[in-house]
Amino acid sequence: MRHAIECCFINRLNASEELFSQLEKRKDISVQTFSCIGNCHHCATHSHCILNGERIEAETPELLYEKIIQKVK
Repeated sequence: MRHAIECCFINRLNASEELFSQLEKRKDISVQTFSCIGNCHHCATHSHCILNGERIEAETPELLYEKIIQKVK
C-alpha cells in the first residue's frame, strides 16, 4: 500500500524539511506539499501533516516522524 502524506510549505520551512525529504525517499509513501492544509494555528508551533486523510501533529519533527512510521507499519 502506498501511503499519502500532505504537508504545507510553511511547515516544511519551519524545521520539518529534513523529515519530509526522508519520507519522500520511501517507495511506500507519497508526499505532496501544498501552500496550506488548513492547520495554520499549529503551523508555527508544531510539526504536522495529513497521513491518509488523518491529521497528525507533534511537538518536534522527530516525534512526527516516529508517529508517521508507527502508522505506516
